Amino acid sequence: MRFLFPYFGILVLAACGSGPQTPEEHTRKGDQLLAKGDTAGAQAAYRVALGQDSLNPDLLAKLGRIYAGQGKSQPADIYLRRASDLTFRQAQNALQAGDPAMAREALEHTLAINPYHPLALLRLGDMALEQGEEDRALGYFEQAIAANPEYAEGYAKAGKVYLRRQRYEDARSAFERCIELNINSIDAYLGLGEMHLSQQNPGAAAENYRKVLLIDPRSAVAKAALANLGEHP
Repeated sequence: MRFLFPYFGILVLAACGSGPQTPEEHTRKGDQLLAKGDTAGAQAAYRVALGQDSLNPDLLAKLGRIYAGQGKSQPADIYLRRASDLTFRQAQNALQAGDPAMAREALEHTLAINPYHPLALLRLGDMALEQGEEDRALGYFEQAIAANPEYAEGYAKAGKVYLRRQRYEDARSAFERCIELNINSIDAYLGLGEMHLSQQNPGAAAENYRKVLLIDPRSAVAKAALANLGEHP
């Protein structure tokens, strides 16, 4: 009988080794189970994979979507937010490293997880502007505003594009809404100053440039604009 125990142990080890072992294998198993409608099995497989690869945004997003499908909004939000935060951080790191292609890929990955991520939309808009794609940039800025109407930066960026296109009322509304949300928005006051100059209203322009200097007394842009108007800061 003593010879059976080593043999049995080998069988057990073989059986254990026959299943998924790596995070990728557990993820594929989860995908297969989910395709068959076995949500609980898929969830278990994804959790095992996440235990091995805790910073994998795709795994976090898969679990978040499962929770959302189950009507469990709180854990769904937590997992999806963690996933999109990871990919957005990857984009920021890529931008700092001077790799716009990788940054764009990470930002698009962020939007695939959360289409309403305002910061990802704004950064993509900035990158589109740098490439001279003004229509595309404005689209991103307007999407960012729709995603979070209480986030001031989106209005300032959209306002600048409206101003370039001489859509003065749209620009005014965007800048004023930005100031309502952030009274210290230098970009909004500078935008209003430029808009008033374009409309031959130097007094109103100077007033906005002076507001910039109240916020940042060293602003070279505001000082230069006032000097061009023959005004003292």
